[in-house]
Amino acid sequence: VMRGLFKQMEERGTLTPAQAHKMMGGIGITTSLEDFEMCDLVIEAIVEDVEAKRKLFAELSKRMSPECVFASNTSALPLEELASTATNPGRIIGLHFFNPVSRMPLVEMVLGRETSRATAERALGFVRALGKTPVVCRSSPGFLVTRVLFFYLNEACRLWEQGIPTETIDRALRDWGWPMGPMRLIDEVGVDVTDFIFGEMAHYFPERFVRTGITTRMLAAGLRGRKNGAGSGFYAYDEAGKESPNPALAALLPPAKPAPDAAALAAQLNGVMIDETKRVLAEGVLKTPDEADLALLLGAGFPAFRGGLMRHARSLGLFPG
Repeated sequence: VMRGLFKQMEERGTLTPAQAHKMMGGIGITTSLEDFEMCDLVIEAIVEDVEAKRKLFAELSKRMSPECVFASNTSALPLEELASTATNPGRIIGLHFFNPVSRMPLVEMVLGRETSRATAERALGFVRALGKTPVVCRSSPGFLVTRVLFFYLNEACRLWEQGIPTETIDRALRDWGWPMGPMRLIDEVGVDVTDFIFGEMAHYFPERFVRTGITTRMLAAGLRGRKNGAGSGFYAYDEAGKESPNPALAALLPPAKPAPDAAALAAQLNGVMIDETKRVLAEGVLKTPDEADLALLLGAGFPAFRGGLMRHARSLGLFPG
């Protein structure tokens, strides 16, 4: 995977051929956990399943040196649930990278209750050495970006289930300034990933997150979005990647109803993000609204000309400041 990534960066001119060759020569590949004893830092990026991660934490804890930093790339799971089987929990930290990693500058650096200062400083140095922009979060379900973004996507699915067409929802958010609408974003993330995270959000926030059902029904119909080579979700995609309304959704379509105007749709969906970000800040997951703005700009594609989500909220009188 990494060799392919460096090859793509070479083809795009991000790396010179000499740099790509040098970096590829520094990659070792193994299928054995016995080769982790000499590592200074390990980042796990396996399936988003608590039990699978706990098993891995337990196995690697027996093999890594006591000083090795052990990071998780989880996008939503609290560190405390993952690290319960690890020895020396002070060395556990979250480093949530965003896809595609070669292009996305943000890393959510997630501190658990027992993460040591030394671990945080070493992880911070590593993130900066990669040229990434870190935003420090307290361990909490979904951290900032996943939590806020999937409340927003769930609300978009609720509008769809109420009869507002895919293209109408997406066009309203694009016109407001987002690089793509929420339904197209679900296709890019993967319908299966979206469905899984909807379930996680409903588990962690049962009183407020009433999950929609369209992604589950789409999976049952074989519609997975664009993930792993799949070709259809809310949209169908031709060989050039151009999208069009997906006729395979016809059996799942609710009765159409007149939609609010584009400005009202955008305000409703952006309002969900504002409300959830306010809760994240009130809970102390992040320290400042400026950090939230930076994270959503770099990690979720919030339109930069709007100045940031919470700055926009202030302009509407929805957030003090």
